[in-house]
Amino acid sequence: MKFTKMHGIGNDFVVLDGTAELRPDPETVAELCDRHFGIGADGVLYVTPHDRGARMEYWNADGSVAEMCGNGLRCTAWFAHRAGWVGESFEVLTERGWLSAEIVGDHRVRVALGSVSVGDAVDVEGSDARSVDVGNPHLVLEVDSVDEVDVPGIGARAEVATPGGVNTGFFERTNSGIRLRVNERGVGETLACGSGAVAAAAVALDGDGAVDVHLPGGRVHVEVVGGRSWITGPVAESFVGDWAG
Repeated sequence: MKFTKMHGIGNDFVVLDGTAELRPDPETVAELCDRHFGIGADGVLYVTPHDRGARMEYWNADGSVAEMCGNGLRCTAWFAHRAGWVGESFEVLTERGWLSAEIVGDHRVRVALGSVSVGDAVDVEGSDARSVDVGNPHLVLEVDSVDEVDVPGIGARAEVATPGGVNTGFFERTNSGIRLRVNERGVGETLACGSGAVAAAAVALDGDGAVDVHLPGGRVHVEVVGGRSWITGPVAESFVGDWAG
């Protein structure tokens, strides 16, 4: 199985070309993502060309299907562009439907993540969180310091306590935007989470606007206008190889 290893500010993926490789089953996804016995990744992207652009299918590291992945969408867009399937502005078919993508620089991509909806307050271990729908479920908590939060511990417990699981993000406000750490459903804490960045930005902005979101792996720019969202940031190709299984 030939693959490309990519990442969006540290949120890393095994990318498979659907024109050359079979769609992996959940067990194979988990094997590919294993950081000791496999390639190692937060998830697997299966990318195929489409008459309107490209199609993205995504699995978390544990083999579960994810409805959306913002960094994965940006990597998908760059992969399709580099493969010559698309130009600089096109659409990507996802579990959320068609989403626009635009190549805005060398290894820099802007994508639409569709609607973002901030819901009711939810109690998370005695603290108020906001539920946010970005095509996948998030809980977002504002804290004084993200460095002092047990992100993987609280996130894992919130995931178990929520039917279907949930992504849990913790953000603090800074002079340059917001700092964010996210525990991803089916993965654990990651260096970056694109949909988590949009969810946190929507809570922080509390309306239309734009903000830089600083994650452990790097920075992305999030725009929220009229309940719609966009994310812009870098992607990188780490290496290519053949997986023997």
